[in-house]
Amino acid sequence: MSLLLPNQLIVTLSKDSVTVTHQSRGLRSRILQQQHVAINSNLDAEKSAWLQATRTLDSVLALMPIKPKTSLQIIVANDFLRYLMLPCSPISMRPTEQHAYAAATYREIYGAVADAWHIKLHDAAPNQATLVAAIDEKLLETLKQISLTYQLKLVSIQPDLMRVFNSLSKQLAKLNGYLLIVESERLLLLSLHKGQCQSLRTASINNAFDDDWQLELKHLLARELLLDETTGNEVLVYAPTQKNIKLNAIEGWHIRRIGQANKKLAAGKLLAPFEAVA
Repeated sequence: MSLLLPNQLIVTLSKDSVTVTHQSRGLRSRILQQQHVAINSNLDAEKSAWLQATRTLDSVLALMPIKPKTSLQIIVANDFLRYLMLPCSPISMRPTEQHAYAAATYREIYGAVADAWHIKLHDAAPNQATLVAAIDEKLLETLKQISLTYQLKLVSIQPDLMRVFNSLSKQLAKLNGYLLIVESERLLLLSLHKGQCQSLRTASINNAFDDDWQLELKHLLARELLLDETTGNEVLVYAPTQKNIKLNAIEGWHIRRIGQANKKLAAGKLLAPFEAVA
């Protein structure tokens, strides 16, 4: 059997930048080329933001020497996603019923705009809350069209939350507490019980490099106490761009950093991508 595998493109898409990494695969995998393009835009409209990001991606790919059937994996930043948690149901629901329930919940929260979103449910056990993600259907269609234009083999389109959670899954496997993900303009706080996600809350911040986000974390944790929904007092902070910032102590909470210890994933159910194309 040949050890030669098709080269791989890994794309990270956000409203601030597009990164494309072209690498070989096999026993001696190496990066062949990498492009990072900043997007200087103050656009508030989500559709305008992803349109600019996909146009930037198209421009980058047009200038890269990529062979047909190169594998393509796309990571979509949480800027372009909406998350919610469906509570565990006392009765068993079919996948179609769960999907309809999630769609109705999105419509109740966001209005008719949610009708144009593609919804993906994590395959949780019947006695577990279900994490749901939604993305603009036209964004997915645009990404698929780009892969066809450049004759790429689209393997997956996945939310950045999925990438982070899966990469940390081994360290989160038995956690009763919280995972905090620090992004440039937002905090994501996941409540975990034995490594299973129970709730997800988000909060906007002005700048991740400003210590104000730690004050916002304090407010989020105080809210958890008021709601009496705490699963434990341990808070793991994933902030890869802020390795040199000291974490402030918060009374009653054990706060420490977490990073990607290795690339091996824990066994068990992981968060699934939106699309997996054979």
